[in-house]
Amino acid sequence: MQSLPFSAARAQLSEALRSLEAGDAPMVISRRGQAAGVLMSMAQYRQLSGAGAGFSERLTAWRNQYLREADASAEADPFVGLRQPDAGRDFAW
Repeated sequence: MQSLPFSAARAQLSEALRSLEAGDAPMVISRRGQAAGVLMSMAQYRQLSGAGAGFSERLTAWRNQYLREADASAEADPFVGLRQPDAGRDFAW
């Protein structure tokens, strides 16, 4: 993550915003050598804060994105090669 002193951030704000809009990583704004804030694009902020989406909406979005990929790549029965084909052993309580 790029660090930018406060005085440079003030002088180069338009360049920093262009860089963020182009997809660069967030920038740390420092004052007197200590991190004071973070400058990030609006898209990164929305993703981080989850603005407008509750837990159930975000969970549904996650399931739609990741579980369908997993279902498509998984076999119908992943244990088919591991199970014994015979009837098993007798058991009684």
